[in-house]
Amino acid sequence: MSYDQQPPHQQPWPAQPAAPWPAAETLLPQDAEKSRRWRLLLGCSSLFLALASGFYASMNIASVIGATRAIEAAGRYVPASAMALAAAIIGVFCVLALAYAGVGAWNIAARRSTARAPLIAAIVLAGAAFLLIVFYMATRSTGGFQLGGLALNALIVSWAVIILRMKKTPAYPAATHWTS
Repeated sequence: MSYDQQPPHQQPWPAQPAAPWPAAETLLPQDAEKSRRWRLLLGCSSLFLALASGFYASMNIASVIGATRAIEAAGRYVPASAMALAAAIIGVFCVLALAYAGVGAWNIAARRSTARAPLIAAIVLAGAAFLLIVFYMATRSTGGFQLGGLALNALIVSWAVIILRMKKTPAYPAATHWTS
């Protein structure tokens, strides 16, 4: 007995549509391979920046502890405003390290999908870090160390935008009117 000949009480509920609805969009094969490579590169770059931010935070912690001990050994005290500023800077680097690690792992995990959320998160994080680096460079006399982070954040933003702009094809080619 075929599906059409089954009595109504034996048919699946809710009623199944005659034509399947497209489940998800896919990329063209050449774009899919490029998207996988670039998402992996974007994720690895974010993980590298997580390590760099974590290292920078740990070096700041060590230098603050050393400076505080030296000042206290000399019989002076460290102003609360200086300690608050140092704690804020260390906190920002720790939060950036955790955010970079999360976004990097998320983009690596989503490299075979067309998910937009990991890419948007990478753009927001890299853009915020870019602005923080520019602000830091404008207020402090720094060397060329920050230029590498600035360039890598700019590359992350550009890679994510390029991946987001890749054209999607419908899951069922006969259903082209569903995507327009």
